[in-house]
Amino acid sequence: MLKNKSLYIKLSLTTGIFFSLCSYAKAAEINKEIDDIHKTWNIKFNQEVNYDAETKREITIKDSNGNILETEINLKDGKTITVSSPKEGYKVGEIYTLNIGGKVRSKELKLIKAPRSYTFKIKEKISNPDTVDYKHKEIVNTTIDTTINSIEKKGIETEWESIALLKAGRIIPDTYIKKIEGDLKNSNGVLAQPTDYERMILGLPAAKADPTNVAGYNLLEKVYNNEDLESQGINAYVYGLIALDSKSYDVPDSVMWTRKKLVEAILDNRTKDKGWDFAGIKADPDMTGMALIALAPYKNEAEVKKAIDEGVKKLSDLQTENAAFSCYDLENCESICQVIMGLCANGIDPTEDRFVKNKKTMIDALMTFKTADGGFSHIRKSKKDSKATEQAVLALQAYKNLKENKSVKIY
Repeated sequence: MLKNKSLYIKLSLTTGIFFSLCSYAKAAEINKEIDDIHKTWNIKFNQEVNYDAETKREITIKDSNGNILETEINLKDGKTITVSSPKEGYKVGEIYTLNIGGKVRSKELKLIKAPRSYTFKIKEKISNPDTVDYKHKEIVNTTIDTTINSIEKKGIETEWESIALLKAGRIIPDTYIKKIEGDLKNSNGVLAQPTDYERMILGLPAAKADPTNVAGYNLLEKVYNNEDLESQGINAYVYGLIALDSKSYDVPDSVMWTRKKLVEAILDNRTKDKGWDFAGIKADPDMTGMALIALAPYKNEAEVKKAIDEGVKKLSDLQTENAAFSCYDLENCESICQVIMGLCANGIDPTEDRFVKNKKTMIDALMTFKTADGGFSHIRKSKKDSKATEQAVLALQAYKNLKENKSVKIY
């Protein structure tokens, strides 16, 4: 504890409880886990604070990537400064650091003895789903269950199916990871495209496998040091970033494709009409939805936030009169799913007014692709399609999690 008239601080975590920040927090140390994504922090000083522009600059909250969040710094009373959450709230699962710089002064212009930092993690808020009501709740829950049951019955065949089962809380059989290991061994660790590695990484958490050592191969390295990533374009950039962020994997600064470079590549590949497309010409809902998923963890960066906002507006403009989405002038299940996931990843309700067309929501539109055998079709009145089915489960689960205040991390 600082003595005499030196300026020191305490951080108020809950009403009437104070924790002194008299030493530096270690980088890996979590001082507190909270489930309030809109938490306002109270910084209590032992003297009246000289509240000016410099003091406000010295108090910041950063995410795990070092990005400074947009928060409001206010003087509550002479000795207490409040730090609000970002408007969209903190992200569940993310670790943040509240920093109080060394240039904070008292009214008597005494400097704080040393900078302070406090690390906190946002945990999932546990709520009883039975007490949470929302639009389409019954049909969403029933559809997830019946669709997942149909996937389990036939057996897992793709990475996307394994992810869908994991998100729905089902157990992944050991045969799945054995299949992946077998595929890698048979190909000597060489897959056809960058997205093949990225897709494989996304499916590994379901099997509780380590992507740095699958049958002796480091799949992460095959993404962030892949010389062919650029040749596959926006699709590889998007899923490369999603794969690396899926479990916040470590990425060395010296690699060919850092997170920062992937974000920049995604932003550089926007279409002129403020969306994304595989060919980079005219925004299409699928790639725009995918890009929104990839960029969601970086929305506190001004340039990224602007791109996300413009992409969301473009999606509303692209929506058909049936509240669906088209690719090559054909309304289809997968396009709707990617948009739902892209919106939910950014905390946006896909059933809100700007996405309601002729009194129909995207969930209404998605349900028109349901098949009698517990799946979804690519186009209406067609047979069950595996890709449409697995994406529908992921989209519905993302919507369910958003409405039930659970983590909406898609992958």
